[in-house]
Amino acid sequence: MDEHGFRFRFTFPRPKYEYGTLDFGEDDQDECLPRQRKPPEVRNALREKRVAFRQKAARHHAKVALRKYNTANNTKFELVEVRVIRLFWEFGGGCIHYNFTAKPEDHHHSADADSTKLFFSEVDNPFHGENDVLLCCILGENDNGHCYGCQGFKPTVVHPNSHAYGGGNTTCIDFAGSDGSSESD
Repeated sequence: MDEHGFRFRFTFPRPKYEYGTLDFGEDDQDECLPRQRKPPEVRNALREKRVAFRQKAARHHAKVALRKYNTANNTKFELVEVRVIRLFWEFGGGCIHYNFTAKPEDHHHSADADSTKLFFSEVDNPFHGENDVLLCCILGENDNGHCYGCQGFKPTVVHPNSHAYGGGNTTCIDFAGSDGSSESD
C-alpha cells in the first residue's frame, strides 16, 4: 500500500514464446535492400523548390520587419531585395538573421545608391507575425558586429556593432540535418 492507502500492482503478462523462436514470415534468402537514390533531375527539382520557398519566406519576413521598422520610426521604406539569410539554433529555439536592402518609397524612379539602405533583421523561428520580429535596423558603413550563429558562413551577414540583437551572442549549435549553407537572393 502507498501513503494514500491504495494498492498498486502492475505486472506485464508473460510472453508465450521463447526468446529467439519468433518467425516473422520472412525467408532467409531475402535481403534488406538499400534505399534507392532519386535521380539527379528529381533531386535538383526538389532543391529548387526548397530554395524558392526559402526566398519567398525570407521576402515575407523582411517585409513584415520593414513594416514594423516603418511604424516605429515613422518612415516609409520599401523592400528592394533580401541579400543574406542565416538560420541557427540557440537555447532550444530557432533564430534567423537577415540582411536586406530597402529604399524610401518616394525614390521609385531613382536607382541612386545613396537612397538604398542596408538593413539587419532578427526574427524568431517559427515566424508567425510582427511580434516575432526581434530587431530591424539600418546598418552603418562601419557596422560589423560579431555573431556566433553566423560566423564562418558565406555569404556573411553584416550585424550592427551595438549588439542589440539577442541571438548569436553566445555559442550556438547548427540544426541537426541542415546543410549549414546560407541562401541568398
